[in-house]
Amino acid sequence: MANGNIINAGGINGLGESLVNMNSKDFKFLKELIKQSYENQTEQSRIEAGLLAIRFQMESYLNANLKTEDIKPAGFFVEKILNTVKINKKQFAEYIEYEYSNFIAVLRGRRKINSELAIKLGQIFKIEPAIWLHIESKNELINTLNHFNGSFNLSDLLKQAS
Repeated sequence: MANGNIINAGGINGLGESLVNMNSKDFKFLKELIKQSYENQTEQSRIEAGLLAIRFQMESYLNANLKTEDIKPAGFFVEKILNTVKINKKQFAEYIEYEYSNFIAVLRGRRKINSELAIKLGQIFKIEPAIWLHIESKNELINTLNHFNGSFNLSDLLKQAS
């Protein structure tokens, strides 16, 4: 409501100023349009849209303030991509010339994505290699900060140095 007036009584509002009425005619119409649009897309278009959505999820992950319990291994996103493109993990590991057990360790977060793997993922899925490495670095930093006991500052350094 704004000034006592109902904003968009029909229930469709992209401004975040009211709740969406999922029973409204407008909402049902929009839902049907989206469904028809999806059904008219080629499989390639669906895959491209899915990959784009995952890339946005990765960027959101990088920009989020995370705690240890929120950490997702970079392999989590690789697995989402493989599901989107409907590629078997074993086939993918063979394609990128990666030992299957090592690849599974990457997916589970027991191994990190290195520069070479990041480049391969970047070439195949058109996601910058740096994004994969940034996710790994962010996760490592969060883990280290949560277990770091030291206290360092410039004042103490200058006192010690003089």
